[in-house]
Amino acid sequence: MKRCKNKLDILCRSDSRQSNSGLSYSRLALSVLMASVWFGTGLLPAAAQQGEPVNLLSIAPTPADGGQIAVNSPLDIDQAIDKALAVDDAEQPKTNPTIIAEPSDWAIDTPTELQATESSATKPVEADLPAVATASQTAPNDSLGTNDVYSSAKIGRRNISDVGLAAIGVGDTGNSQLNSLIWRGTSARDAVFLLQKSAIASQSKAITELAYEVVARQSVPPSGANNVAADLVEARLAFLANGGRSSDLALLAAQLPEAEKWADWRRWLTKHYLMIRDDVAACSIVSRQITQTMDPFWHKSNVICQAVQGKTGAARFAADILAANGVDDPIFFSLVNEVLNNNLATPADLAKVDPAKLDSAHIVLMDVANRPIPLEGLAVLPKQMAETVIKLKFLGPDARMVSTFDGLSRGLITHRQAGKLWRSAGQENNDPQLALAQLDGKGDALTTVLAWRALDADTQTDRLALVAKAVKAEINGGNGAVMLPLYAELVRNALVDEAVAANMRFDDLDVAPKMAFLLAINQPNDTTTLAAFAGNGKALKAAELLRGLSGDAVDTNVISALNMWHILPVLEAAGVAVDEQGWLDLVKNAPVSGQGFGGLPPLLLKAVTAAAEARHVAETVLLANWLLHDVALEKTNPADLAAVIHALDMIGQGDVAKAFAHEIIAAHLMQRLAAMIPDGTQS
Repeated sequence: MKRCKNKLDILCRSDSRQSNSGLSYSRLALSVLMASVWFGTGLLPAAAQQGEPVNLLSIAPTPADGGQIAVNSPLDIDQAIDKALAVDDAEQPKTNPTIIAEPSDWAIDTPTELQATESSATKPVEADLPAVATASQTAPNDSLGTNDVYSSAKIGRRNISDVGLAAIGVGDTGNSQLNSLIWRGTSARDAVFLLQKSAIASQSKAITELAYEVVARQSVPPSGANNVAADLVEARLAFLANGGRSSDLALLAAQLPEAEKWADWRRWLTKHYLMIRDDVAACSIVSRQITQTMDPFWHKSNVICQAVQGKTGAARFAADILAANGVDDPIFFSLVNEVLNNNLATPADLAKVDPAKLDSAHIVLMDVANRPIPLEGLAVLPKQMAETVIKLKFLGPDARMVSTFDGLSRGLITHRQAGKLWRSAGQENNDPQLALAQLDGKGDALTTVLAWRALDADTQTDRLALVAKAVKAEINGGNGAVMLPLYAELVRNALVDEAVAANMRFDDLDVAPKMAFLLAINQPNDTTTLAAFAGNGKALKAAELLRGLSGDAVDTNVISALNMWHILPVLEAAGVAVDEQGWLDLVKNAPVSGQGFGGLPPLLLKAVTAAAEARHVAETVLLANWLLHDVALEKTNPADLAAVIHALDMIGQGDVAKAFAHEIIAAHLMQRLAAMIPDGTQS
């Protein structure tokens, strides 16, 4: 008799010399045990009965429609026992069974290019916006995923709900350098602490994005997760919420159990689904909730569900029931009437809506009714809706511009997508000079976007002089990394105009060197365009320096020409070779000037390096994100930043380490660009 695996080992330790009576006794004991498992609980899938790892994240198999048992399922107890006992030792797993599943169909869709076609703010933005997960992506069979198995099944003294809850997440974040063991070496309580402390955006887009991937990813939970599973999940949700990562949040929230503790997240998930027009997913949740509670939120949502599904009579009846039960919400009932009767909103109707009194239900109904949603209305939505809001089709002009800038700053959309959305936000009639003057005095999101739009629409042949001023204002205001690619796009578009191109070739206003330097930072590989600018020497050197990061070598003449010896630690940490020199001779012949840099917090930096040396991946990433949250890369000691690059490389994140090094050098070059541009609105 072959040695049995799994929980049956203790009953299967008879050897080949066992008597026939003993064998019969063992088989009888196994029969009783298998009968209780198979008919009593019905929780373990067939794979477990075959000695394979038990996937505690999947719902137990059920008979197919019509009462038919799946083809591969045992038909009786004897077959079940035979399958359990027939597993050969060579086929058994050599390690402990894993409880973590990483379904391939849970992957997040990559944002695709926007195709905004409407210019009016009251028309829908028919655009391919960043893909947002639907209910079908969150769980194979149910929009809220795992629940029943969590509430009843137990393995020994460990509650499956705790194990499964701690393991929820996104199956594939797209980072091939991450695996499911990112929490190895970190305790669950330490993980909660790190998640709470690092739930902030760092000054490195690359590291922040990596942190979101680590937090969202479905992985083996940290040690002791079953003891603090709820705290761990709450901390992960809060981390993603702070970043406005609506898609990732939806994927996690859909996997939460149907417990009262997670009621607020069920409400949020419903709002998210309604706003992105995933009516099937939203209404599936609503239909369950209205049978369990009289909470007006759910019954308002039911009215919306009936309306968007074309069930006009049911929607009116549900609205009447709400009114009869004393629900006082005139804005809601007015918008419902507007949707059901296909009434177009008049200016008088719009004036009646107080933006300060709007809530999520009103926002959904306004979008359904093709009514422009004001900027003030979006203020009622929490920050975890940042990505969701971008999907709304009928945002007003200001709301469209500000929400897009917010999404761009958070890394939720690309610069190309942002440019298309801004151009679709109504016609531009701002005077470029006036817009630039406002930008100099007040660099908030709206003035930033208005300045870019005004310069985008400008057709003057000398408009690039104003672009230089706008770029300086954005760099000084802290938006340089966000806005520089968009202004670089304006420069490239302007060069199609032969008069503008001639100005750059025969530069009388000393604008060409600045524009060339801007393009070098943005696209260092585009040397053909750089060659068309007068006075492009510095720009070509800057481009060569940035290209060296991918080419793994930099000529010291380039560093010397730019006087950027202070970035040597960054280059070395990124694995970029620097020519061996007579360093003493260089010191003798080159001006040596000290530059003041601020250091990173020593204790926190030490924690980063220690975690990296121990190969604690998630811990290193979260500590690095925390470390860099309030520092300016161009003002921080390059040696300290180099230590962070080393740490990223030690945990297998070489691509992120290179990207971070690029961000550091680009930040220094942007400061150089800002210094080249004189103050004022005229060149």
